[in-house]
Amino acid sequence: MIRDEALGLFRKITALHTEPVLLVAADSQVLAANPAAVRLLPGVEDDVPLSAVVSESADDVARCVRQWLRTGHPTPAGLTLHGYDGLRLRCRCFGARAQWLSAPTVHLRAVRIDPGDRFLTLKERVNALERERTLRFRATEDRAALNASLATVRARLDHLHTLVVALAAAATPKAVAELVAQHVPTVLGCARAGLYLTDTAPMDTDLRIPVPPHATLALTADAPPAAEHLESVAALIGGALERF
Repeated sequence: MIRDEALGLFRKITALHTEPVLLVAADSQVLAANPAAVRLLPGVEDDVPLSAVVSESADDVARCVRQWLRTGHPTPAGLTLHGYDGLRLRCRCFGARAQWLSAPTVHLRAVRIDPGDRFLTLKERVNALERERTLRFRATEDRAALNASLATVRARLDHLHTLVVALAAAATPKAVAELVAQHVPTVLGCARAGLYLTDTAPMDTDLRIPVPPHATLALTADAPPAAEHLESVAALIGGALERF
């Protein structure tokens, strides 16, 4: 806990400062404010966290406080102070550890900066570059995911085309059944596929799909294939059987 005499010393040191000066604890709590800060920042005397009087997030404020606690020399950081009547004041805040106090505390002085300030311009440029980097990274991830999806669709279409060509060349129902066992697992992503021309499909198969007029497609798969894929494959097989 900051001793009363230490707070009194802070007020004495900063009383004549025309710029806002704050004393901030290691947990980002505002412990004291000079008269200039009280006149500028509503609520700063009400034992509030520093994040309550600035626009930046509590995480950003905590990061700044940790940085200032590690140095005895005033180190700048950009913060936007909340003035009266909704006024937003962009400031360069110089913070350093208050070495005249035993407890870990930050002595913070805020200097208002104009839009052409080099520090602000550089910080905004860095922030813009970081946003652009993030967008590019996300775009790269999205493009990779899209390319993977397109590759999957293209591979399935190639396998489906191979099945269509093979079924078109089948000369007997038995040949159709052999082609189903050879090609359908690849098309539907299942372990095994069998075409039974009578109702003799094994009961231990995962899926039994009727194929008009008199066949059954039996599949063994870890997960059911998509319904539309099953429908299209069953239609192709049924069309091949209708020729006999």
